[in-house]
Amino acid sequence: MAAAASSTRSSNRASQQPLSFAEEQAAATLSLLDLRDLAAALRLSLNDDWNSDEEKSGADSDDNAEAAVQSEEEAMEEAAAVEETGDWTSNLHAIDLPLQRLRHSHQQPPSDETPLQLLQRFLPPSLMEQFARHTNAAAPHDWRPTTADELYAFLGVHLFMGIARLPRTEMYWSHTFANPLVTSLFSRDRFKQLLRFFRVVAPDEAAADRNPLPHVRSLAATLNAAFAAHYTPSQHLALDEAMVAYKGRSPIKQYIPSKPHKWGYKIWCLSSDDYLLHFEIYGGKEGAPSDAGATIDTVLRMTAAYQQKQHVLYTDSWFTSPALLDALAQRGIRLCGSVRSNRKGMPAVAKEEVLALNRGEWLQRQKGEATVAVWRDQRCMWLLYNHCSPGETASLERWNDFGRKVSVGCPRAIRDYFYRARSVDVLSQLHYAYPPGRKAQRCWPRLAWWLLDMCVINAFQLWSKGQQHRGQLRFREELMHELVQQLPPEQKPQRASARPNPATALAKDHYIEHSPSCRECVVCSNRAAGQRTETRFICHACGAHLCIGNCFASFHNTT
Repeated sequence: MAAAASSTRSSNRASQQPLSFAEEQAAATLSLLDLRDLAAALRLSLNDDWNSDEEKSGADSDDNAEAAVQSEEEAMEEAAAVEETGDWTSNLHAIDLPLQRLRHSHQQPPSDETPLQLLQRFLPPSLMEQFARHTNAAAPHDWRPTTADELYAFLGVHLFMGIARLPRTEMYWSHTFANPLVTSLFSRDRFKQLLRFFRVVAPDEAAADRNPLPHVRSLAATLNAAFAAHYTPSQHLALDEAMVAYKGRSPIKQYIPSKPHKWGYKIWCLSSDDYLLHFEIYGGKEGAPSDAGATIDTVLRMTAAYQQKQHVLYTDSWFTSPALLDALAQRGIRLCGSVRSNRKGMPAVAKEEVLALNRGEWLQRQKGEATVAVWRDQRCMWLLYNHCSPGETASLERWNDFGRKVSVGCPRAIRDYFYRARSVDVLSQLHYAYPPGRKAQRCWPRLAWWLLDMCVINAFQLWSKGQQHRGQLRFREELMHELVQQLPPEQKPQRASARPNPATALAKDHYIEHSPSCRECVVCSNRAAGQRTETRFICHACGAHLCIGNCFASFHNTT
């Protein structure tokens, strides 16, 4: 059994049980200097009292300690020699991480700001007034000009429609599905006019019909500046693509089969702790990328404002490569990302070694400060990182074959990637949980409503910092009520709806009440046939004596 354990330790593979935090710290503090100090203290404390036999024994122990120190020094020198040649090695060593320039303190919760005030950080009244001017310029001359207050209420109604979705816009004013919140704010025709002529930028007659970028470009630049100005990111950044669902005709529409919404506009997103910091709408292949390549150029553009601050960037296999790691390291950004095994510059790992890994086992290769880890869960995962030392371990909660959660050992970098790289995906989940906007044949409204909803989501992230019970639905409800209250009473329709909901009207005016007199029911009584049924209940609005139940319903259905 001891021989088996010894052979396992000498292998390049690592199979370790999850360690506690205290054990991890204890293992990390054992260094070469500790061994030297231990040997020196042992010699000094026992030098005076040893006899000749004990001195011999002590000398042997000192020789063993010095031999262990010497062997570690030789291993480190060998690893350094391999690094100088530029090759990947299985001899792992700790890396020296530079001190953080910023402490990356957490975002402070807003001080008693309402959801509307948080939203107005990104959509201030001045910006809504610009929307109103652009909308009035696109509308015909005979229409009633809109205002910023009306557009705030217009946005609030869209938030309500994202929560209570109906397949067609007209159904919110229909005989069956009419809702008092919507019908009391806008008439059906006014709402459809706003949908038709709503603009977020100045109308551009020269813009292509199927290209949405000219219709949202200035709004995107404004929001990018506002998003970065109102949030202090943590040390961890995530870069990924998001999809704006759209199946119409457009030259920049993309197809990504791995996404929940496969067709639509692709947007590069940089986020921190589920807050959108910066985004870039993908408009097609770049004309003249640099020598580094279009992918690295995109990453460097997205992270330009966060360089030399020792942030850690998490990316997926689309971006990650050894060349990107080197480029970011020169700019003061660490990298941790899943990587494809056939990327240029990756180490050559034998396929047999990878297939021999069991669940919870991993192997690693190091080159300078860069490390490649191959970790086996249900499948093998390749990870490239330089933000921590390869010897740091952790654990993850995973599902076993029996449907139970078990703790599986892994390198610390794997755990960091699992918890930090999904920030952009969380933004997409928040958006599609209650998506605003309505279907349109034009190419740009879907993209414009995605931008407006990102303002709502970022306001929610700021609001949730100071909330004990955080919930997006609760935030959207509070924000919706504040937005619809911005509409002045004189701009509300004179009548809520031409055809009110019969169930609402019946419950409001027509209901049963007790009568002091007892008379015949007007429905089931028939004197000619000799049938008489007396009742003491009458309808409040009609004043007719009716039996409770079928007679009451039959009378009001016919009248």
